[in-house]
Amino acid sequence: MKPTVQRYEALDVLRGLTIIIMALDHSRDFFALGYVYFAPTDIAITNIEVFLTRWITHFAAPTFMFLAGIGLYFASGRRTKAELAKLAFTRGLWLIFLELTLVGFFWSFTPEFIYKPKIAVLFAIGISMIFMAALIYLPKWAIATIALTMIFAHNAFDYVDPQSFSSYAWLWYLTHEPGHFNIGSFQVNVIYPFVPWIGVMALGYLFGPVTKLARVERKKVLFNTGLGLLTFGLLLRFTNLYGDPVLWSKQVDFTTTLMSFLNFTKYPPSLVYLAVLLGLLMILMSMLDRNLGKWSHPLRDFGQVPFFFYVLHLPLLHLGGIALALMVYGDASWLYGTPRGHSPEGYSYGSELAPTYIAWFLVVLILYYPSRWFAELKKNRKDWWLSYL
Repeated sequence: MKPTVQRYEALDVLRGLTIIIMALDHSRDFFALGYVYFAPTDIAITNIEVFLTRWITHFAAPTFMFLAGIGLYFASGRRTKAELAKLAFTRGLWLIFLELTLVGFFWSFTPEFIYKPKIAVLFAIGISMIFMAALIYLPKWAIATIALTMIFAHNAFDYVDPQSFSSYAWLWYLTHEPGHFNIGSFQVNVIYPFVPWIGVMALGYLFGPVTKLARVERKKVLFNTGLGLLTFGLLLRFTNLYGDPVLWSKQVDFTTTLMSFLNFTKYPPSLVYLAVLLGLLMILMSMLDRNLGKWSHPLRDFGQVPFFFYVLHLPLLHLGGIALALMVYGDASWLYGTPRGHSPEGYSYGSELAPTYIAWFLVVLILYYPSRWFAELKKNRKDWWLSYL
């Protein structure tokens, strides 16, 4: 009889917290108008409330990438290298397929998702898993070299013009710089270039053994590593020497200066962005690594089925955004298509953020019991297909 594997509950709680934070950003996508949707971090027109609503959600992408790497490490304990590679490869293909089909439709609600496919977060996670299917065969030092080179060195190429690659510019868009390119009548829109996300997932895989240490020791490692990364990222940002193509500067007041300082580049994720957010992630992992009370159970339930939540929350928010727009204006034209358009000038719900936060609360509430049910199903059944949801 195989021994029962104890879940690392702190990671479930952290994953649940992160999926809820991500839902806030997607609520803004469907319920915000004007600059709140299109330019929430543009310090020339935003305000601190809108800026922080967007900024806090930056936490989601690096967390999911890093924890996906740790998840692959967990899976390696009960599989051969070949079995682990097959799992990573097939999961990666599955995520890419869903990004280009069901999830693409949920974002657009039009057939445009077919001939204007998006390379977004699921695609980036999927391609990173496919690369991990090969990387796991390398020695740990080689994986670390590749991961750290991707994370630390990619900003050295920020000023390379994709068009300098002529007919191969599409490779640069896929690996480094957001943009779009055409394949026949298809317009491929790259939002999440693959580098350095592959490196972040590889780093999570290498960090997996830390989670097997005694709690006191791993909390110390997590906290000290996180504090070191956070300090390094903030100091690097302060110098403006390297690590982010968008420099910060002193503004007319402290609040605007703070926004300028915190306005890290996400697409692709800069070294500063990754150092600060992975540092905060590790500190939070250390803080959550204790005997948690009942307050954490909803987060744990969400965290055990994050993909289930992800797939369901998109159509709920999209339908809700359309319903509100039709009710207020009789018009929701900007909420269809890939990409979605600007809301007509002069449209306002009377509050910049209230609809976003109300929709966020409601979608989390609506999906709690379905998520808890599915978490119980996954716990009690071992069907192979459940590992892909």
